[in-house]
Amino acid sequence: MEQLPEKRYPSNPKDYKLYEEIGEGVNATVYRALCIPFNEIVAIKVLDLEKCNNDLDGIRREVQTMSLINHQNLLRAHCSFTADQSLWVVMPYMAEGSCLHIMKTACPDGFEESVIATLLREVLKALVYLHGHGHIHRDVKVS
Repeated sequence: MEQLPEKRYPSNPKDYKLYEEIGEGVNATVYRALCIPFNEIVAIKVLDLEKCNNDLDGIRREVQTMSLINHQNLLRAHCSFTADQSLWVVMPYMAEGSCLHIMKTACPDGFEESVIATLLREVLKALVYLHGHGHIHRDVKVS
């Protein structure tokens, strides 16, 4: 069976239209965005390189890992590029949001224990995959 060529996302910020902010960290902001050439909604993590200049090697490793991983429970980066003093990482947009968002909207009293066990099993599968490939996830969040 012939394999289709991998979709190549553009590496020019002009090919993306940023919409609302959907997440924020110490050195980065995540936006919902439109990839104009594909008419596809994506998430773009914009890292301010001036704020994180002491850990550029760590950022490089993280982005490289995100581009190479292939596991159903891990977010893979479509592409990354620099624009001005920022690093843009283009990723799939997860419209349903985080586990925390789902819990707050659908289960305000918290998840059942069986749901928590299922979620943790899937997180552990992802961590086993990463560790098996020589990577350590440095930012696992409860939410």
